[in-house]
Amino acid sequence: MPKLTVTRARAITNEVVYLAALPEDEEANAPFTRLLQFDRGKWEHVDYNRGTQRLARYVRPEGGRIAVLLSPQGDTYSPNDSFKAAVIAEDTPELQSTKKLGRMVDIRQIGADLYACGDGGQTYRRVGKDGVWHPLDLGLFDDEISNDWVFEIRAPGATMGEQDKYWGKHPDLKRERDRRIDLSLQNKKLYAINGPSPDDIYIASGNGEIFHNDGHTTRKLTSPVSSALLDILVQDPDTVWVSGRDGTLLCGNARAGFQTLASGRQGFSTMALFEGKIYLSSFASPRGLFVYDGQLWQVASDGARAFDDVHTVDARDGVLWVIGSTTLARFDGKSWERIKLPEWAD
Repeated sequence: MPKLTVTRARAITNEVVYLAALPEDEEANAPFTRLLQFDRGKWEHVDYNRGTQRLARYVRPEGGRIAVLLSPQGDTYSPNDSFKAAVIAEDTPELQSTKKLGRMVDIRQIGADLYACGDGGQTYRRVGKDGVWHPLDLGLFDDEISNDWVFEIRAPGATMGEQDKYWGKHPDLKRERDRRIDLSLQNKKLYAINGPSPDDIYIASGNGEIFHNDGHTTRKLTSPVSSALLDILVQDPDTVWVSGRDGTLLCGNARAGFQTLASGRQGFSTMALFEGKIYLSSFASPRGLFVYDGQLWQVASDGARAFDDVHTVDARDGVLWVIGSTTLARFDGKSWERIKLPEWAD
């Protein structure tokens, strides 16, 4: 096994964290995951012939906290055998021919259930004892558009000049043709889903859109940015944080709206609330660990080594976890601990 690089992570407790890793020479979407578990000082691992787009911490109704993984193709699986693995869209076969679908991106527990979102406006909820995935709101999904229908309206003529002349005489047909092309190109890239409760869910997109679902319908909120939004953190029902590219950090809610608190060049991939402050990971220059406490600051190091490789932050039970492609550290509010990855990750 060549040297591994950690691509995704999720803390389960202050002593247990899962890391998804790939051989460093593999593409990010390669169908392979080495899932590393660090549990009270001991390492274990298991390999899967599936990629990992995101990890979720799932508190099961019957008790116990487990890791659930989501692949770009919509596979949901877990190292815990009691979790029923599934491919999300396959639970609703009719979607395959009527909706655009595409890559799955995020998975999160909201209330008692798991929720997921992805390209094509996909949003799902996993419900029932059998863990069946159901569309959250089909109205948000992008429809599958037939190319035959899109280009049914054509301009006669062998040259661009002849076709332009035709469109000039038939503007209504030109508008309808352009509308169909726009529909065929439409792709809501939903990158994050989270919320305080099943009737108060937020969804963020790759072009700065923020949606809100009240448990029945989804509406688009006014967003102050157009940058890709990559993570949603819920502090309480009135305080919802959204972060993303271009150093974007927003705060607000569906009732009062969202305000921009920071912007810049960072690419904020994840957030965590720790000791009343918002910690953020940045994968774009300037890379590293940041904290917002009314102002945005970069945490340069743990006092010994620089934080120049951070893609995930998470907080559990009084501990802040900081993870990068070759970095694992935790902070208890007083001191930092660097944790060495096992030899088979070197």
